[in-house]
Amino acid sequence: MRETTLAFGSDRGLIGTVCLPDVPARADFGLVLFNAGVVHRVGPHRIYVKLARELASRGVASIRFDLHGLGDSLRGSASIGHTEQVVDDLRRAMDELQRQSGVSRFTLLGFCSGVPQSRDAALADSRVDHVILYDGFNVPTRRARVRYLAQRLRAHGLGVEAARLWLRRLAEHFATRVRGRSGDLRGAEGVDKLAAALRPLRDRGVRVTVLHSGADFSSVNYPAQAAEFFGSTVPGLRFGFLPDVDHVLTSRQAQRRYVDWMLATLLADGVEGGRAR
Repeated sequence: MRETTLAFGSDRGLIGTVCLPDVPARADFGLVLFNAGVVHRVGPHRIYVKLARELASRGVASIRFDLHGLGDSLRGSASIGHTEQVVDDLRRAMDELQRQSGVSRFTLLGFCSGVPQSRDAALADSRVDHVILYDGFNVPTRRARVRYLAQRLRAHGLGVEAARLWLRRLAEHFATRVRGRSGDLRGAEGVDKLAAALRPLRDRGVRVTVLHSGADFSSVNYPAQAAEFFGSTVPGLRFGFLPDVDHVLTSRQAQRRYVDWMLATLLADGVEGGRAR
């Protein structure tokens, strides 16, 4: 494995680390990793470093980098909007990985706020043939709400304090329903809006994998939830669910589970040996 940290982009303002295998890289894809929210390019709890190194040991090239204005990268140009800047940054990262490894097809990993950014870049650049969208949107179903309430009941039990908690939760629930009728779902998007965002990718032949974590009373709490939410509105979506993983991969066990899932999904021959470091 060979890792090189470098400045790239038209202004040399993007800072990233290219991770290459010791053998010639697989030609079928390279992986592009970028900021999860404002987290530096190493990813939450260095998960991008761990994933990139394990992929390199299996012949897969990757780049992990900071978007303009984040981490070690310089501020972006004031002449273009934020969305256009992010798309251009991702295209520059693909250019750099292609130059260094020879790969010409790419998978983008969108982590939380990186989900819409990955979607936008995939729509703009035909070299993207797979996007993995992790914990980027809510997929509410009736079954999930029932399971959530049951989980809370088991956790808090009965008693005066539990009753106060439940009254507060009920008040929040009804307030959410009122806001929902007025068009504000506290960040959740309806299936039609999400379908409209993802359908153009599938129409272009891009593989779309929707992945959710399920620990810590997550709003996604059973394996088939996302599939039930989307139904047949966007044919061909793939789904993943990690029930014992929290959103930011706090424990080593959660990190191991996340890396194993990524390896199994990205590699045609499934998970091999190896441990997160």
